[in-house]
Amino acid sequence: MLVVGLAVTASPAEIVTFKGTGTAAEPDPLMLTGKLTMPDGDGPFPAVVMLHGCGGILLKRDNPWAERLSNWGYVALQVDSFRPRGVKSVCADRSSNFRFIPKRVRDAYDSKVYLSRLSFVDRNRIAVMGWSHGGWTTLHVLSEKERDPFRAAIAFYPWCAVPMTDLNAPLSILIGNADDWSPAQRCVSRMPSDKSTHEVTLKVYPNAHHDFDAKGVDRMVQGVTGAHRLLYNEEAADDAIVRVKNFLEKHLKSSNAIQHF
Repeated sequence: MLVVGLAVTASPAEIVTFKGTGTAAEPDPLMLTGKLTMPDGDGPFPAVVMLHGCGGILLKRDNPWAERLSNWGYVALQVDSFRPRGVKSVCADRSSNFRFIPKRVRDAYDSKVYLSRLSFVDRNRIAVMGWSHGGWTTLHVLSEKERDPFRAAIAFYPWCAVPMTDLNAPLSILIGNADDWSPAQRCVSRMPSDKSTHEVTLKVYPNAHHDFDAKGVDRMVQGVTGAHRLLYNEEAADDAIVRVKNFLEKHLKSSNAIQHF
Protein backbone atom coordinates (compact mmCIF):
# COMPACT_ATOMS: atom_id res chain seq x y z
CA MET A 1 0.00 0.00 0.00
CA LEU A 2 1.27 3.45 -0.90
CA VAL A 3 -0.25 6.33 1.02
CA VAL A 4 0.31 9.85 -0.23
CA GLY A 5 -2.03 12.22 1.55
CA LEU A 6 -5.21 10.13 1.54
CA ALA A 7 -4.69 8.32 -1.79
CA VAL A 8 -4.41 4.56 -1.29
CA THR A 9 -3.62 1.61 -3.52
CA ALA A 10 -4.22 -1.87 -2.12
CA SER A 11 -1.54 -4.10 -0.61
CA PRO A 12 -1.24 -5.75 2.86
CA ALA A 13 0.97 -3.21 4.66
CA GLU A 14 3.10 -0.15 4.08
CA ILE A 15 4.87 2.73 5.77
CA VAL A 16 2.73 5.86 6.01
CA THR A 17 3.52 9.45 6.94
CA PHE A 18 1.20 12.05 8.44
CA LYS A 19 1.45 15.37 10.25
CA GLY A 20 1.04 15.67 14.02
CA THR A 21 -0.36 18.69 15.82
CA GLY A 22 2.48 19.37 18.23
CA THR A 23 2.51 19.99 21.99
CA ALA A 24 3.69 22.73 24.35
CA ALA A 25 7.09 20.97 24.39
CA GLU A 26 7.06 20.57 20.60
CA PRO A 27 5.23 23.58 19.11
CA ASP A 28 6.29 22.67 15.57
CA PRO A 29 4.29 19.61 14.45
CA LEU A 30 6.29 16.55 13.44
CA MET A 31 5.77 14.37 10.41
CA LEU A 32 4.89 11.11 12.12
CA THR A 33 5.49 7.70 10.57
CA GLY A 34 3.82 4.35 11.02
CA LYS A 35 3.15 0.97 9.49
CA LEU A 36 -0.41 0.43 8.27
CA THR A 37 -1.64 -3.18 8.04
CA MET A 38 -4.93 -3.75 6.24
CA PRO A 39 -7.57 -6.50 6.35
CA ASP A 40 -8.92 -8.01 3.16
CA GLY A 41 -11.91 -6.19 1.68
CA ASP A 42 -13.04 -2.63 1.13
CA GLY A 43 -14.20 -1.56 4.60
CA PRO A 44 -14.95 0.65 6.32
CA PHE A 45 -13.11 -1.26 9.04
CA PRO A 46 -12.62 -0.63 12.75
CA ALA A 47 -9.01 0.29 13.55
CA VAL A 48 -6.40 0.04 16.29
CA VAL A 49 -3.59 2.51 17.01
CA MET A 50 -0.57 0.56 18.33
CA LEU A 51 1.91 2.21 20.73
CA HIS A 52 5.34 0.58 21.07
CA GLY A 53 7.49 0.18 24.17
CA CYS A 54 10.42 2.22 25.48
CA GLY A 55 12.84 0.66 22.99
CA GLY A 56 10.78 1.40 19.92
CA ILE A 57 8.87 -1.05 17.74
CA LEU A 58 9.66 -4.63 18.80
CA LEU A 59 9.38 -6.72 15.65
CA LYS A 60 8.93 -10.05 17.49
CA ARG A 61 5.86 -8.67 19.26
CA ASP A 62 4.43 -5.71 17.36
CA ASN A 63 4.42 -7.18 13.84
CA PRO A 64 2.61 -10.39 14.88
CA TRP A 65 0.02 -8.30 16.74
CA ALA A 66 -0.53 -6.08 13.68
CA GLU A 67 -1.01 -9.15 11.48
CA ARG A 68 -3.33 -10.71 14.07
CA LEU A 69 -5.46 -7.57 14.25
CA SER A 70 -5.63 -7.43 10.47
CA ASN A 71 -6.75 -11.07 10.31
CA TRP A 72 -9.52 -10.21 12.79
CA GLY A 73 -10.76 -7.42 10.51
CA TYR A 74 -9.04 -4.33 11.96
CA VAL A 75 -6.80 -1.74 10.34
CA ALA A 76 -3.64 -1.70 12.48
CA LEU A 77 -1.43 1.40 12.67
CA GLN A 78 1.96 0.91 14.35
CA VAL A 79 2.99 4.45 15.27
CA ASP A 80 6.71 5.19 15.58
CA SER A 81 7.09 7.91 18.22
CA PHE A 82 10.89 7.76 18.34
CA ARG A 83 12.55 7.81 14.92
CA PRO A 84 10.84 11.04 13.79
CA ARG A 85 12.36 12.60 16.91
CA GLY A 86 15.82 11.08 16.38
CA VAL A 87 15.48 8.79 19.41
CA LYS A 88 16.19 5.03 19.61
CA SER A 89 15.19 4.29 23.19
CA VAL A 90 14.07 5.92 26.44
CA CYS A 91 14.32 2.76 28.57
CA ALA A 92 17.26 3.81 30.72
CA ASP A 93 16.84 7.60 30.57
CA ARG A 94 14.68 8.79 33.47
CA SER A 95 14.11 12.27 32.06
CA SER A 96 13.16 11.08 28.56
CA ASN A 97 11.10 8.21 29.96
CA PHE A 98 8.71 10.66 31.66
CA ARG A 99 9.08 13.52 29.18
CA PHE A 100 7.91 11.43 26.24
CA ILE A 101 4.53 10.52 27.76
CA PRO A 102 2.65 13.75 26.79
CA LYS A 103 4.29 13.67 23.35
CA ARG A 104 3.13 10.10 22.80
CA VAL A 105 -0.37 10.90 24.07
CA ARG A 106 -0.56 13.53 21.33
CA ASP A 107 0.83 11.02 18.82
CA ALA A 108 -1.99 8.62 19.71
CA TYR A 109 -4.71 11.21 19.11
CA ASP A 110 -3.00 12.48 15.95
CA SER A 111 -2.95 8.88 14.71
CA LYS A 112 -6.65 8.58 15.44
CA VAL A 113 -7.35 11.73 13.42
CA TYR A 114 -5.25 10.38 10.55
CA LEU A 115 -7.11 7.06 10.55
CA SER A 116 -10.51 8.75 10.78
CA ARG A 117 -9.83 10.53 7.49
CA LEU A 118 -9.17 7.32 5.56
CA SER A 119 -12.15 6.15 3.54
CA PHE A 120 -11.66 2.50 4.55
CA VAL A 121 -11.70 3.24 8.32
CA ASP A 122 -14.82 3.69 10.44
CA ARG A 123 -13.95 6.78 12.47
CA ASN A 124 -16.42 5.78 15.20
CA ARG A 125 -14.64 2.50 15.90
CA ILE A 126 -10.98 3.21 16.69
CA ALA A 127 -9.16 1.72 19.70
CA VAL A 128 -5.68 2.26 21.14
CA MET A 129 -3.38 -0.54 22.30
CA GLY A 130 0.02 -0.12 23.96
CA TRP A 131 2.86 -2.17 25.41
CA SER A 132 5.10 -1.21 28.37
CA HIS A 133 5.91 2.51 27.86
CA GLY A 134 3.16 2.47 25.24
CA GLY A 135 0.81 0.88 27.79
CA TRP A 136 1.72 3.60 30.27
CA THR A 137 1.01 6.14 27.53
CA THR A 138 -2.34 4.44 26.90
CA LEU A 139 -3.44 5.08 30.49
CA HIS A 140 -2.62 8.77 30.04
CA VAL A 141 -4.47 8.79 26.71
CA LEU A 142 -7.59 7.68 28.59
CA SER A 143 -7.07 10.33 31.25
CA GLU A 144 -7.35 13.16 28.71
CA LYS A 145 -10.61 15.13 28.44
CA GLU A 146 -10.84 14.76 24.67
CA ARG A 147 -13.97 15.66 22.74
CA ASP A 148 -13.54 12.59 20.55
CA PRO A 149 -11.93 9.82 22.63
CA PHE A 150 -11.00 6.31 21.55
CA ARG A 151 -13.73 3.68 21.67
CA ALA A 152 -11.63 1.28 23.77
CA ALA A 153 -8.08 0.71 25.03
CA ILE A 154 -5.78 -2.18 25.90
CA ALA A 155 -2.60 -1.80 27.95
CA PHE A 156 -0.01 -4.57 28.19
CA TYR A 157 2.19 -4.39 31.33
CA PRO A 158 1.88 -0.61 31.81
CA TRP A 159 3.41 1.48 34.58
CA CYS A 160 0.16 2.16 36.42
CA ALA A 161 0.45 5.71 37.70
CA VAL A 162 -2.96 7.27 37.09
CA PRO A 163 -6.32 6.81 38.82
CA MET A 164 -8.64 4.55 36.84
CA THR A 165 -11.98 5.87 38.05
CA ASP A 166 -12.58 8.60 35.46
CA LEU A 167 -11.17 7.30 32.19
CA ASN A 168 -12.66 8.34 28.86
CA ALA A 169 -12.99 4.82 27.37
CA PRO A 170 -13.22 1.15 28.42
CA LEU A 171 -9.85 -0.33 29.39
CA SER A 172 -8.32 -3.81 29.62
CA ILE A 173 -4.96 -4.26 31.40
CA LEU A 174 -2.90 -7.44 30.90
CA ILE A 175 0.17 -7.90 33.11
CA GLY A 176 2.28 -10.59 34.79
CA ASN A 177 2.78 -10.99 38.52
CA ALA A 178 6.49 -11.73 37.96
CA ASP A 179 7.01 -8.45 36.09
CA ASP A 180 9.91 -6.65 37.79
CA TRP A 181 9.68 -3.59 35.52
CA SER A 182 5.98 -2.73 35.67
CA PRO A 183 4.79 -4.23 38.97
CA ALA A 184 1.30 -5.68 38.74
CA GLN A 185 0.52 -4.52 42.27
CA ARG A 186 0.59 -0.90 41.12
CA CYS A 187 -2.30 -1.69 38.78
CA VAL A 188 -4.14 -3.76 41.39
CA SER A 189 -3.98 -0.90 43.90
CA ARG A 190 -5.37 1.60 41.36
CA MET A 191 -8.36 -0.41 40.22
CA PRO A 192 -11.67 1.37 40.87
CA SER A 193 -13.22 0.39 44.19
CA ASP A 194 -16.59 1.82 43.16
CA LYS A 195 -18.37 2.05 39.83
CA SER A 196 -16.17 3.76 37.24
CA THR A 197 -17.13 5.87 34.24
CA HIS A 198 -16.18 3.03 31.90
CA GLU A 199 -15.40 -0.66 32.22
CA VAL A 200 -11.91 -1.35 33.60
CA THR A 201 -10.66 -4.94 33.66
CA LEU A 202 -7.35 -6.30 34.94
CA LYS A 203 -5.83 -9.72 34.24
CA VAL A 204 -2.72 -10.68 36.23
CA TYR A 205 -0.92 -13.75 34.89
CA PRO A 206 0.90 -16.06 37.33
CA ASN A 207 4.65 -16.42 36.69
CA ALA A 208 4.53 -14.06 33.70
CA HIS A 209 7.23 -11.42 33.12
CA HIS A 210 7.48 -8.24 31.07
CA ASP A 211 7.02 -8.91 27.32
CA PHE A 212 5.23 -12.19 28.05
CA ASP A 213 3.48 -11.94 24.65
CA ALA A 214 6.70 -11.48 22.60
CA LYS A 215 7.42 -14.95 21.22
CA GLY A 216 11.02 -16.06 21.62
CA VAL A 217 12.06 -13.19 23.89
CA ASP A 218 14.30 -14.10 26.84
CA ARG A 219 16.76 -11.38 27.87
CA MET A 220 17.67 -8.68 30.35
CA VAL A 221 17.20 -5.00 29.52
CA GLN A 222 18.57 -1.98 31.36
CA GLY A 223 15.87 0.35 32.69
CA VAL A 224 15.94 3.52 34.75
CA THR A 225 16.45 1.69 38.06
CA GLY A 226 18.33 -1.42 36.92
CA ALA A 227 18.12 -4.48 34.69
CA HIS A 228 14.76 -6.18 34.05
CA ARG A 229 13.78 -9.63 32.81
CA LEU A 230 11.88 -9.94 29.53
CA LEU A 231 10.48 -13.43 28.98
CA TYR A 232 7.89 -14.97 26.68
CA ASN A 233 5.16 -17.01 28.37
CA GLU A 234 3.13 -19.10 25.94
CA GLU A 235 0.22 -19.77 28.29
CA ALA A 236 -0.21 -16.09 29.20
CA ALA A 237 0.26 -14.99 25.58
CA ASP A 238 -2.38 -17.41 24.29
CA ASP A 239 -4.88 -16.27 26.92
CA ALA A 240 -4.12 -12.60 26.18
CA ILE A 241 -4.83 -13.13 22.49
CA VAL A 242 -8.29 -14.47 23.30
CA ARG A 243 -8.99 -11.66 25.75
CA VAL A 244 -7.90 -8.96 23.32
CA LYS A 245 -10.01 -10.44 20.53
CA ASN A 246 -13.09 -10.62 22.75
CA PHE A 247 -12.57 -7.14 24.21
CA LEU A 248 -12.22 -5.52 20.80
CA GLU A 249 -15.23 -7.37 19.43
CA LYS A 250 -17.30 -6.21 22.38
CA HIS A 251 -16.35 -2.54 22.08
CA LEU A 252 -15.67 -2.10 18.36
CA LYS A 253 -17.85 -4.65 16.57
CA SER A 254 -20.98 -5.30 18.62
CA SER A 255 -24.05 -3.29 17.57
CA ASN A 256 -24.41 -1.56 20.93
CA ALA A 257 -20.78 -0.39 20.81
CA ILE A 258 -21.14 1.72 17.68
CA GLN A 259 -21.99 5.38 18.06
CA HIS A 260 -22.12 7.87 15.21
CA PHE A 261 -21.29 11.52 15.71
